[in-house]
Amino acid sequence: MLPIVELFQNRKLTIYLPEGYHESEERYAAVYLQDDGDLIDPKDSDVLQKIRELTAVNQLPGLLFVGIESFDRNNEYTPFVSANVFEPESGKQFGGNASVYADFLANELKPYIDSKYRTLQEREYTGIMGFSFGGLISVYTALRHPDVFGRVGSFSGSFWFPGIVDWIEQLTIRDTGQRLYMNLGHAEGSGRTNGQQWMVSNSKRIYQYLQQNGFQGDSIRQVIYESDFHSFERGVQYVPDAMQWLFNTK
Repeated sequence: MLPIVELFQNRKLTIYLPEGYHESEERYAAVYLQDDGDLIDPKDSDVLQKIRELTAVNQLPGLLFVGIESFDRNNEYTPFVSANVFEPESGKQFGGNASVYADFLANELKPYIDSKYRTLQEREYTGIMGFSFGGLISVYTALRHPDVFGRVGSFSGSFWFPGIVDWIEQLTIRDTGQRLYMNLGHAEGSGRTNGQQWMVSNSKRIYQYLQQNGFQGDSIRQVIYESDFHSFERGVQYVPDAMQWLFNTK
């Protein structure tokens, strides 16, 4: 089934309907994906095929995916204004506009999708996830809107970003019923001299803090795999297992 491509507020959406959507009246969980849905894009990996195979044998419920184009990920996916570590000599900055983008997802995009497609609208059926900066903004958005996004996936989330650890540790996190999956390579950022060197230590610190504050028990999982660099190809292969853990909760 080919994805549906449409515009919402001049932003491209790539919508993947579950198999059998048009032949049924069933409602489905919806997963909002950063970076135009690169985590499941068939041109990048076989992840979507694996997810559909799991669904076909009842090991995963049918899922509707919404890939969201970013206008400027260095602006929209970053929680705070900070020097751009990718171009240190340029004087450019990360825009720190994540709060506006997160509120757009929760208050404008989700209601639009719910009104147009047969979704299960409760938070336990609403996912958000992404890779790298996409993982960072997904966790940030879910913690900002815990009553909206109940299933959260961060794949090599950029938790080296300045200020994010302090922001999370200042939150009052209640037990909302959210589930959070995080993964990263065991030595990501090693050898870097900029903030990226804190990738692993910051990720572990955030995991440990959340594990003790609002995500007790089996509601949070961190998977650390063998990799000494930031690898989309490696991180994305964990998406099917993450989906099973996030959505097979009964």
